[in-house]
Amino acid sequence: MTSPSEKRPLLSIIVIAYDMPRQALNTLISLSPDYQQGVDADDYEVILVENRSQRNMDAEAIARLPGNFRYYLRDEAGVSPAPAINFGIAQARGRFIGLMIDGARMVTPGVVQYALMAMRMNEDALVVVPGYHLGEDEQQFHLSRGYSEDAEQVLLEKIDWPNQGYRLFEISCWSGANPNGFFQPFMECNCLFVSAGRLAEVGNADERFDMPGGGALNLFIYRALAVHPQTQLFMLVGEGSFHQLHGGVTTSEVTGREKILELQKEQLCELLGEPFRSPTVEPILLGKVKAPAQHYLQRSAERAQDRFGRFAARGEHPFQDDLQKSAGARH
Repeated sequence: MTSPSEKRPLLSIIVIAYDMPRQALNTLISLSPDYQQGVDADDYEVILVENRSQRNMDAEAIARLPGNFRYYLRDEAGVSPAPAINFGIAQARGRFIGLMIDGARMVTPGVVQYALMAMRMNEDALVVVPGYHLGEDEQQFHLSRGYSEDAEQVLLEKIDWPNQGYRLFEISCWSGANPNGFFQPFMECNCLFVSAGRLAEVGNADERFDMPGGGALNLFIYRALAVHPQTQLFMLVGEGSFHQLHGGVTTSEVTGREKILELQKEQLCELLGEPFRSPTVEPILLGKVKAPAQHYLQRSAERAQDRFGRFAARGEHPFQDDLQKSAGARH
């Protein structure tokens, strides 16, 4: 815990949790200064906001973690995490905000270091961490393919993840929202960093996203930030956020999943005022790519060659939103 007299952190990382005590604690461990490399505890704080469920987290276990953790347990009448996000933002003391809407996402050991590096280089940075699912397949197929929380724990123990965080790449697969790699437009980001001011400009978390899990709120926030005329997109190419199985609305094999996705899309397009498309913004790639992650870089490059070839054949630019941002900056 910190006191008002202590150094104000540069970064506040907000993690939202509901009914996922084991998974969220893993996420917090992965954000602790004992796990994160190249940073001091005073550089950042972690704010965990948990909406009360029948399986709440152990506050004493959180208090024992090294670093600056603050834990808030809320009674939330709705089913969306949007109010919890805005509550967390209101508690934040940092000039920059890290946002993890889904608290079941563990991260690799360089995430905080490189996020801070990007922000120190450019205060208009939007830093995104690529997303993965633990296991051989996306977790919405877990029942059909024999994947379970017990199997996941065996995988994590096998790689000794608290001591060898980059081995998470060895037991994971691409998220289906961004299946084509680093050189193609991302649909969403479940672990991003941006200035508190810029996040406020796009409305923080729009509480009209009132569906379970927030619906498509993460797509909305990422798109608004990515196409903002002043943001510079950075991608931590050698880092990752890894989704743990927890019975999520769209990340588990639930009855009626396709209908849920359809309703989420309808709400997203309604609140956007237009059909949704992934923001076509080319990122600056930042960070080291450790050996376990290099095959993802290779696959990304192979798929990028196909994409860039198609755009060149049509005489089109592969990152149209970048062109619009540049045009806007000139006027």
